Amino acid sequence: MQRLTFALGLVVTVLLVALTAFPPPILDRARDAVFDGYQRTAPRPFDANAPVHIIDIDEASLDEYGQWPWPRSYLAELTDRLFDHGAAAVGFDVLFPEPDRTSPDLIVDSWARFSDGIPPVLPDLGLEPHDARFARAISGRSVVLSVAGGVEGVVPTPMAGFAVTGDIPNTLTRYPTAIGNLPELTEAAAGLGTISLGRNEDGITRSVPMVSDIGGVLVPSLSAELLRVAQDAGGYVLKTSQGSGEVSGGTVAATAMQVGAFDFPLEGNGRFRLHYAGFQEARITPVGRVLEADGIDPALQQVLSGRIVLVGSSAQGLFDIRTTPLDGQIAGVTLHAEIIEQIIAGSYLTRPDWMRGLEILIVALAGLLLSICNRLERPLLGLGAAVTFGGGSVAGGLLAFTQMGLLYSPVMAVLTAVIVYIPGTTLGYLSKERARRSIRERFARFLPPPLIAEIERNPAAALTPEGAERDLTVMFVDMRGFSTVTEGMPPDRVVTLVNTFLSAVAETLVDHGATIDKFMGDAVMAFWNAPIERPDHAAAALAALPAINDAAEQANFALTSQGLPRIGLGVGLNTGPASVGLMGSRDRLSYTCIGDSVTLAARLEGLTRIYGTRNCVGPMTVAACPDHLLAVTLDLIAVKGFARAVEVSTVLPRMTPGVEEFSAAVARARATYIARDWEAAKTAFMDVSKVKIPFCNTGLFAQLYLDRIAGHQRVPPPADWAGEFVALSKR
Repeated sequence: MQRLTFALGLVVTVLLVALTAFPPPILDRARDAVFDGYQRTAPRPFDANAPVHIIDIDEASLDEYGQWPWPRSYLAELTDRLFDHGAAAVGFDVLFPEPDRTSPDLIVDSWARFSDGIPPVLPDLGLEPHDARFARAISGRSVVLSVAGGVEGVVPTPMAGFAVTGDIPNTLTRYPTAIGNLPELTEAAAGLGTISLGRNEDGITRSVPMVSDIGGVLVPSLSAELLRVAQDAGGYVLKTSQGSGEVSGGTVAATAMQVGAFDFPLEGNGRFRLHYAGFQEARITPVGRVLEADGIDPALQQVLSGRIVLVGSSAQGLFDIRTTPLDGQIAGVTLHAEIIEQIIAGSYLTRPDWMRGLEILIVALAGLLLSICNRLERPLLGLGAAVTFGGGSVAGGLLAFTQMGLLYSPVMAVLTAVIVYIPGTTLGYLSKERARRSIRERFARFLPPPLIAEIERNPAAALTPEGAERDLTVMFVDMRGFSTVTEGMPPDRVVTLVNTFLSAVAETLVDHGATIDKFMGDAVMAFWNAPIERPDHAAAALAALPAINDAAEQANFALTSQGLPRIGLGVGLNTGPASVGLMGSRDRLSYTCIGDSVTLAARLEGLTRIYGTRNCVGPMTVAACPDHLLAVTLDLIAVKGFARAVEVSTVLPRMTPGVEEFSAAVARARATYIARDWEAAKTAFMDVSKVKIPFCNTGLFAQLYLDRIAGHQRVPPPADWAGEFVALSKR
């Protein structure tokens, strides 16, 4: 078995190493989920002084200024006001591919498109076309317009070139063409960048392309182009693994990108991994505030002066909404702002090429060490190793993220710890379990299974001759009329009758959490709250009462089908402190309980005969009665051997026909009885005898009290009598 365990561990380790080196999509998704968790645990601190700001075309602005697209004259005015308030550069995260149809020179065309007759002629009012007005507003200023990759469109002409250190990586984001802007707007702009952000398969944006290949031309992202224009830099440098001598397997990968004074890392496919700060209200100003400003607004100037300004929209209808690890829905323009903030702050997330190699090494070491521990049958040592590798990988990954911005995935290390450790220890356990099984089978002949489990778990506590003090709920179940129905019956038929009836009752008790103490001829004793403790032991025992009634009926059906007589039953139930444990001689022990509360339970079972009820229950048990059961107080009685009187009740399901009437009638009758109003008590108990209810002989119960009343009329009770009755016999 040891060799099999070791071989299994090595095989699993090799498989896990292969999955770490070449992960399937499901493991990639798990890795992304872990990295998302890192971001939620430690988001990037937001710097309110970062030189980036967003002008948001929000829902309120659309309500105020009309649906999108707005007249370009609005955007021209917006541009003028942004620069008037000191913006260092402005980037539009929107496209302008078509002429502005609200422009005065195009209104006549719009009117005449579907009208008959000669088109109307407007007088020349000297109004500048909106597109020309917008082009004039951005001309000569640090304004960057956007393009979006697509399958139809044009190949854009970038405003700045790329110097590539080596070959261009073939893993860059590629588009055949792009959707651009009106030529007059493009010519007037100082920069041109892509706004195609891309998404992961699960719809969450974790990285964005900083450079894209559009029709064979390298085009920077909007955020990169804004950084270039704001610095008045000449162009870009795209660094690759080939240029630094890091080519592996003939694959050329992007490593970094330089624009002006900023040099930032890239993933191999030219994408930038975002470390999100998340939605920040201080980063955003609604566009309406700019358009409504009267002259220079000092507060607005404070948030715009010297900053790179991004104009975009959070309106749902404009469909530029993204999902990030921190935000379920956020405007796409926010991602461009986050990128610029990170680059300016020098705060990056990276996953170096060597990181996968480190993960492979940790998986191999963890699998080998755990296999050795399993081979040596050292489960605790193996558990320590599993926790060290699994928990250490999780903690180390989070520490690397927060302290160094490194993305280490603990997924495979945790899987290795679990998948290698659990099967190995399971096989070892199974081999040892075979050795225990023979011992278990021997003891199972003498002790109930729960007790065996308790002995195995804590032998010192269970195998104590003096027992342990504990509150128990004890039940005695007795077969009624056993001697009468079995008189003259052949012994084998008696055995069949007893086994059939008590087996049904015992199985029901065990199903309801009871420990069977012993069988005493035609009776069975059971208790709750030992050997396994449970705080609801009294309620559990009460809940078993209706089930015992059902089990008795099923047993009687089986008996009568075999020609055997029906059997009644009586149940005594009580809760209280008792000593429980293995008791007896040194050579013969029995797991049982003793104490006054146990004796009282036995006495209560005997009282069911004189009260004509199916069960008699003690007061501490009644205190735990659940809502679906009703406890009816029968008497205040001092049973034989006990000086103090206790309340005796019978417990019935509330759905029992007549139970509410019975409870009320008994309460009224006992009230007059305790008040010594003997004539009224006689009448009340006669009323009780007329109530018909299952599991209770109301006539016998009422006659018991009528006989007592007659005795009290002859010999009045003492002055301090409170209605109690002293039982002179055990039954």
